[in-house]
Amino acid sequence: MQAARVAFGAAMVGLLLSCQPSPGAQAAKATSSPAGNGGQTISLPTDVQLSAASARVVWALVADTLLFVSIDGGNNWSRRSLPPSPGIPPSIAFVDENQGWLLTTGSPETQCNAESVSIWHTADGAVTWSQLPAKGIADLQCKQNISFADSRHGFFTAWDDNHQPTIYRTSDGGLTWAGSILPDPAGFVTQPGGFTLQASLVRSFGNTLLVAAYGNQDEYVFRSVDGGATWTSISATSEVPENVAFVTATRWLKIGNDGSGLETVDGGRSWHAWTSDYSDAAGIVSAFVFADARVGYGTVRGTIYLTLDAGAHWTRLETPGVLSPG
Repeated sequence: MQAARVAFGAAMVGLLLSCQPSPGAQAAKATSSPAGNGGQTISLPTDVQLSAASARVVWALVADTLLFVSIDGGNNWSRRSLPPSPGIPPSIAFVDENQGWLLTTGSPETQCNAESVSIWHTADGAVTWSQLPAKGIADLQCKQNISFADSRHGFFTAWDDNHQPTIYRTSDGGLTWAGSILPDPAGFVTQPGGFTLQASLVRSFGNTLLVAAYGNQDEYVFRSVDGGATWTSISATSEVPENVAFVTATRWLKIGNDGSGLETVDGGRSWHAWTSDYSDAAGIVSAFVFADARVGYGTVRGTIYLTLDAGAHWTRLETPGVLSPG
């Protein structure tokens, strides 16, 4: 589901219809590695991207090269495969322990004017992958942050240094895509030369979609109620940039590495001080992804944390694929 790279994210829950690639999709098979690291390990600090499919199922992409799944809330991990030559950096999204997607790109043009993209799908828990035709995606802009709400409805974002960001959407499991422009929020004007926004992961809460976007140290939250066809800016805040975590459609958190933070329970209309026992010495912003209203994960520089009580208390988990837990 939703992936959180030390680029954050959030998780979407629910498996609906089974999605199978079209007959024209290119099949690419690779046997899953056995449980464990398969002889390959990474040193901390590193980069971990998380996709929390449910309260118990979470996927971790370590250093863009090792893929793992846990079906017991991060206590135990099993190594899985990636598509052949997936490219760097890939972006993952899983909706359960079997079905997921991976987005990877080619080399971008200057200022992200254009970038090729490939989208892969697995229906057997990353034992095999099939490349999807992914029709409707323009070469324009750099692509990132794939997420899926269920087996058919997914999203990814695109940006460049000169234009407004694009939110791509699919309703057939990734076979075809359509893009919508994210409008300028109040107080922000897109201008060539880098005065632009970058959108993070799209999060789904029933008919409500939420996405955060960042630029010039400010953060803006957008909402869509028509499946991503149109977007409206609903909140702006800059107190703790670049780490808003959507817990529910109306409860959002901003968690500092020292346990300080902010909370809104009215969809961003008002914020108040909020504290937890989350703590990490890394001097960079952590990423957070919630599987449901109570279970969530945090990650920074490869370290992974778990909360079972809506963000109040956190436990450190073993990071799969690394030489030591850090």
